[in-house]
Amino acid sequence: MTTKVEDGKTPRFDNQTSHPNDSTGSTVTSGASNTYGSWVEILADIGSIDKYLNDLVISMAISGSVMTQIEIGIGAGGSEIVIASGHIRFVSTDTHILGKINLGKVRIPSGSRLAIHVRDGASTQDYLFFISLLS
Repeated sequence: MTTKVEDGKTPRFDNQTSHPNDSTGSTVTSGASNTYGSWVEILADIGSIDKYLNDLVISMAISGSVMTQIEIGIGAGGSEIVIASGHIRFVSTDTHILGKINLGKVRIPSGSRLAIHVRDGASTQDYLFFISLLS
């Protein structure tokens, strides 16, 4: 397995107090080439206190290179408001790679629904997301 991490460090969740995806992550699929796919709910309700979105770790299966853009939103399904975005370039000669985006502690209001969607140069590519929420 080839591991590519954007900031050159091994992915880990420091001071993590909540991990809504448990160990299985959430699968999100991109749309047609360079088109965002559907929003996928990561967490229906973050709870009764504000949290901070810190890191986003992404796993995917591809051999080659792909630039991926990610938007993270809050709000009801179909009415998501983007609160953070990022991009990462995956380069691999293997079929499974890992990447990390540090989002810099984006505040998520209590009670918010959290969702993600992605776009890339590939068509309907599956991504597995793990998020780090801090209290």
